[in-house]
Amino acid sequence: MQSQTANKNKIRLLVCALNCLLCGTTIAQTAPDQPVTPADLVLHYLQQDMFLRPGNGFQRVHIGQTFDQAAKVWGKPKTAKRGRVDKINQWVYEAGDGTVLILNGKQAINSITVAGASSSLYQSTQGARFGMTPSEVARLYPGLPPRGKVKQLSYPRLGIAFSFANGTLAAMQVFAPSNP
Repeated sequence: MQSQTANKNKIRLLVCALNCLLCGTTIAQTAPDQPVTPADLVLHYLQQDMFLRPGNGFQRVHIGQTFDQAAKVWGKPKTAKRGRVDKINQWVYEAGDGTVLILNGKQAINSITVAGASSSLYQSTQGARFGMTPSEVARLYPGLPPRGKVKQLSYPRLGIAFSFANGTLAAMQVFAPSNP
């Protein structure tokens, strides 16, 4: 219950900041001796890397970066594994709101997977959010609408795929787009 209230407050602050930005209102930085205002919290929230871009990843950690570069941005992962045969690295980060971020690749990151519940604040830049149905996600991306029970939607030309569990979005994966 407490996390739902916290998430609602974050969303309210985000809407407030977006309204300020759209209306041309500027938000000044506070001095170190001044209290932190809700507007400052919104700016901090907006600076977080929570929007997954198809074919790329996040703004600060993305496809093509080395794992060392990712570690400089996000720190050490919660778990790090390396396949014995295929030599694929898998680094797992926990975001704290039930969201798990997974980086895969040999020397460089070649895919990023984000798994979460409907309470997760992570989403794609096109607006796909955890908890959405396959039809809702499909409306955000080009192609035919899904029919029947859908467990996965994939858009290789864009570099993004979606996995569903119990009829709702459970994971998003980005990778290098394929050439047509």
